[in-house]
Amino acid sequence: MQGKREPSVWDRIPYPLVCAAVGLAVGWTPALVHGPIPAKFDRFFLDGHTAVWAFYSARSLIGALVGLVAWPRRWLLRGPMCGLVAMVPPGFFLLATPGCGPT
Repeated sequence: MQGKREPSVWDRIPYPLVCAAVGLAVGWTPALVHGPIPAKFDRFFLDGHTAVWAFYSARSLIGALVGLVAWPRRWLLRGPMCGLVAMVPPGFFLLATPGCGPT
C-alpha cells in the first residue's frame, strides 16, 4: 500500500515530554553564556553558588513547565505565565540583596 509510512521515533514520543526535555536543555544555555555572579552574594555572607543555582534551576524549570502544563491551551500564553511563576521567587531574592537589581 502506498501512502502509509512507518511511524518515526518522534511520532511516538509524547509532545509534553519533548517540550519538557527541550526546555530543560535550553534552560541551561544562559548558564553557559552569562548569569548571576556568585561573588556578588558572597560579599554579603550569602552562599553565592547556592543563590546562582536558584536562578539556573528556575530558568530550566520554565521550559519544563511549558511542556508539562495544559492550561491555557495556547502556547503563546503558557510561556510567559510559566516564566513569571518560575522567575518571580529568584527575582525577589535578587531584589533583597544589596548591590543587585535597581538599587
